[in-house]
Amino acid sequence: MPASSARRRARQLARHGTVAPAKGTTPALVCPLVLAQAAEIEALPAGHFLTDPTKLANGLRALHGAFGTDVIVTAVADDLAASSLAERSPVAAAAGAVDPAAAVAGHPRVAAAVEATRRLAATAEDAALAAALCGPAQLAAQLGRPPDPAALEECGAVLLALAKAFLEAGAHLLLVVEAEPLSRAAAGGWRSAVTPLVNVARFRQAAAAVVLADPADAALAPRGAVVCLPPAVAGPGQGVALGPDPATWPAPRADAPLVTSLGPVRSGFAECRAAVGMLTAAVAGV
Repeated sequence: MPASSARRRARQLARHGTVAPAKGTTPALVCPLVLAQAAEIEALPAGHFLTDPTKLANGLRALHGAFGTDVIVTAVADDLAASSLAERSPVAAAAGAVDPAAAVAGHPRVAAAVEATRRLAATAEDAALAAALCGPAQLAAQLGRPPDPAALEECGAVLLALAKAFLEAGAHLLLVVEAEPLSRAAAGGWRSAVTPLVNVARFRQAAAAVVLADPADAALAPRGAVVCLPPAVAGPGQGVALGPDPATWPAPRADAPLVTSLGPVRSGFAECRAAVGMLTAAVAGV
């Protein structure tokens, strides 16, 4: 792959909501949310791996080389924000921080992921960088809160702080993932919470994607975001949101602008490598 071609296509996705095929490159960005598999390469427990920026950056670079993906994912829409809020960063606590967004930004896992993003932005020039965050409704559920306007607003503020940190570190793609259908009653509050995330990505000239389990929720996606839906319901111009089990992945359409997953990809290194290879070949029309 020519140097920086994935980053160039990410910029094109940010500007136009799609990527134009060019000779010798894959037309879509292939971005399944793989990260835990890199800990296997480093032979480290997940807890140690995820809080060490050097190990994290090295492992993700090695995973990128082994899988041959377009995108290195430094956050995978897991419990990053929720666990950070629950634990309350010792750094933030020592500084007397009471703002949840500030507490999250100083958490060891967040700090390691952001620093790994910064290092990879400077060294992994053949890859675009992505940060995937759980959406405000999913974060509220992880915290045991109903998706009422107050909870969605607070969760949105936390996610906005995280999004800014990753984008300032050099992320080229921001994904907001809702792995469960949204409550109709929460629709307005959810859109209000997600819109600033999309806007800050666009301000930073990064692509923004909203990854949804329910096609009925696509109408709520803010303007300027690429909508990713499960393969059976994704239409022309929409991205594909695969399930978490790579054994169930179908070959995506060659014209999909983005191929990702509804949360972290399960299974070990070998199975994921084979499945990601299938995706890359499918979008390239091989």
